Amino acid sequence: MIRNYFKIAFRNLTKSLRFTFINVVGMALGMACTLLIFLIIKHEVSYDQNHTKGSRVYRVENHNIKENYTYPGNYTGMTNALRIDVPEAEKVVSLLQFGGSTFSTSNSENRFKESFVFADNELFNLLDYNWVAGDASKALNQPNTVVLSRNYAEKYFGKIDVIGETIQLDNTHNLLITGVLENYPTTSSFPFDILVSFQSLKNINPTYDLNAWNGWSDNYQIFILLKNGIRPDQLTQRFSAIVRKYIDNNPLSVDKRFVLNPLSEIHYTSNLSGRMANIKHLKTLFSIGLLILLISCFNFINLSTAQAFKRAKEVGVRKVIGSSRLSLIYQFLIEAGLITGIAALIAILISQITLPFITSILNVSIKISDLLTWQNSLFVIGLLLLTTILAGIYPALRLSGMAPIKALNSNSLKKGQKWFSIRQSLVVTQFTISLILFSCTFLMNQQLSFFKKADLGFNKNAIITVALPDNKGAKLQTFRNQLLASPQIKDVSFSLNSASSESNWMQRTQTRVGAKSIDIKTQMKMVDPHYLTTYGIKLLAGQFFNEGDTLTKAVVNEVYLNRMGISRAEDAIGQKVYFGNGTESVNIIGVVKNFNVNSLHQKIDPTLLQVVPQHFYQAGIKLVNTDLSTDNLQSSIAHIQKAWKTAFPNQVFEYKFFEDELEKAYQSEIRMSQLIETSTFIAIMIACFGLFGLATFTAEQRTKEIGVRKVLGASVNSIIFLLSKDFLKLMLIAFIIATPIAWWAMNQWLQNFEFRIHISWWSFGLTGLVMVFIALLTVSYQAIKAALMNPVKSLKTE
Repeated sequence: MIRNYFKIAFRNLTKSLRFTFINVVGMALGMACTLLIFLIIKHEVSYDQNHTKGSRVYRVENHNIKENYTYPGNYTGMTNALRIDVPEAEKVVSLLQFGGSTFSTSNSENRFKESFVFADNELFNLLDYNWVAGDASKALNQPNTVVLSRNYAEKYFGKIDVIGETIQLDNTHNLLITGVLENYPTTSSFPFDILVSFQSLKNINPTYDLNAWNGWSDNYQIFILLKNGIRPDQLTQRFSAIVRKYIDNNPLSVDKRFVLNPLSEIHYTSNLSGRMANIKHLKTLFSIGLLILLISCFNFINLSTAQAFKRAKEVGVRKVIGSSRLSLIYQFLIEAGLITGIAALIAILISQITLPFITSILNVSIKISDLLTWQNSLFVIGLLLLTTILAGIYPALRLSGMAPIKALNSNSLKKGQKWFSIRQSLVVTQFTISLILFSCTFLMNQQLSFFKKADLGFNKNAIITVALPDNKGAKLQTFRNQLLASPQIKDVSFSLNSASSESNWMQRTQTRVGAKSIDIKTQMKMVDPHYLTTYGIKLLAGQFFNEGDTLTKAVVNEVYLNRMGISRAEDAIGQKVYFGNGTESVNIIGVVKNFNVNSLHQKIDPTLLQVVPQHFYQAGIKLVNTDLSTDNLQSSIAHIQKAWKTAFPNQVFEYKFFEDELEKAYQSEIRMSQLIETSTFIAIMIACFGLFGLATFTAEQRTKEIGVRKVLGASVNSIIFLLSKDFLKLMLIAFIIATPIAWWAMNQWLQNFEFRIHISWWSFGLTGLVMVFIALLTVSYQAIKAALMNPVKSLKTE
């Protein structure tokens, strides 16, 4: 019996090869898109799932209610406060990340610039690490000790048996290797390759305060292991008490609350720049995958019901000779299952071909073989069943439900309007989805273009940044002199970071206007006198720093003036700014125009610039030639490297383009835009396949009518219009439905940016016209073919 079902199904599919091809290709594209999106989401949510105590581990993050932004970093003083004031915590562990330091072996043969993290042994009690060598209980309990990953042990020493060897940090600090960890899985949010003991911090960076409450850094993160039975929400009151106890009078605590982010969700819930795994993005991808699958299923439904009159006699004859409705349903579902099965095989092939492109966009490691795990195999099987049911159940129910007399009289089906109205609604739905995706893609690209063209308040072109070593001392002037010896170098500035950076320093400051004291949460910029000229920041009033200026002088931006209650920049000159408890103060000597110290996701904060040479960790090098594609660029880089070797002979030289660094803040949006572009292309292609099939069916169904019209004098153009107008009406309906939905979706997305484009009506009009053009191209072939057919041949058609 089953064999007979498959035999008949195969015969029916081969009888209408054109429609079978359209169904298979459309279904394959939809399933391929769904499989790829599933692999992406599965990869992103698999981060940090391999830790035994992971369900009780949380990162303590500080959330700014007013900005609706959560910072992963924290106050350094928070660690001890949690240990003292939160008895519900079994362990409190902190990590301090450093970047851009030079590590080398004792013979200096292998020298690399690396990022590393300060940690202690408690980290190994919190998270699971596989040890190649060493003792987790004491590996980091002494000063000047370090633990390496297997990769880095082999990188520096060519072997993993390195216990007792030493590695040098910045040519100054010798660190004893006390352990080697197995390499981390790619799905780890904390792939640390160099872990230095916290007790080494005093020797490496004596000025770093581990008990500070006047500012936080994203590089300092705190993790908490809750005792069994403790829920995160039970600690809310404890955290509020900590705020009142330690920072209640600190403006940094205004609109602030501490939140616990589960370890298993850190990867896709953290507001970190450049990250793809935003939970909203993952939900959007899931929705897109489902919608594209629906579009491909709608194709099958449309074409199956469109051919109903062709199979009506088959259904009628089967019913007359005794076939039950259930057996007919089985028959149609098996046909749908065959198409789905063939499409699934093609979808896997398409996925394999396109996966390298997708992984290059996302910069992740995903393989098609990931589908072979039992969990993922269940998803694939479920997808096959779901697609078969979605695509096949409605045609099966409708076709099997025909009365035998009506089925045998197929002309009555041709006249039925109900069938056509169902197809109309499905076509409208398909193109509504396609229009929404198309409009969103267009507007996302407009916003990304705005990022590139926006006036940031500084110059981003032709600037190269170089991370400076910790033990730079008096060598900075040598480096600067060597750089400016080249006519290709326009200016050089040393600072804490560049004009716009995701790792800024927040600090509490106070001003006093008359008898009024004003607390201001302030972005701190440690700069030199050449900062303005290098980055092209405009001075509005007063003066900028001169060589030899001390900590007693400061320059602020316009937002800082607004917080002071001062409207004219000139009125701020000479005003004092106080730090800490008001015992330290500086004089405002200048006011600069607002510039985006953060990405365009955030508003411009009050900003204060000071000359603090001990906090110069970056060099900004302005080139004369702004065309970075010319041969002069390589010559300039060679000169910068030569100057570096002169000033810092034992340090690794690495450079970056400032413009590229700015773009990293928008990697999440760029990647999402690329994925939606690809999905939109697939959705439109699938919808057009279905539209082509329906146009073919319509032309066949109305062949005799077209012949009669031509005999009566109808022109080719009128015939083409006759066959196209119904589809144009459907496109208009789809446009009316899609426009407000797309507007709402993009308005929600744009709320993520403090600086954003204005959504214009013409954006939707343009995308609508493009979709109409695509639809007309799709149906025009069949319309023109039918219009040009010999009327004699048309009239002979049954």
